[in-house]
Amino acid sequence: MTQRKQLGGGPEWMDLKTTQNYADVSERTLREWIHRVLNPLPAVQVEHGKILIKRSKFDQWLDAHPVQSVNSIDINLIADEILNDLKKAA
Repeated sequence: MTQRKQLGGGPEWMDLKTTQNYADVSERTLREWIHRVLNPLPAVQVEHGKILIKRSKFDQWLDAHPVQSVNSIDINLIADEILNDLKKAA
């Protein structure tokens, strides 16, 4: 994982711009992560629509998303689960 930029004594609650600089990702990526259906990035919205992210929660969320090797993904198992779900729904 790339070393995240340090904000020496920075705030615990970060706005999108601060989080963007901290994680070296775009604002669009942050917004996509926040609005994911499954396992969204924890964030709060305060007055005037400002979005804040708690630094410790952000770090925990990132740590919970390690990169998986392509070889570790069982495509056949995924396909079987989808087919079984479709059969149950029919």
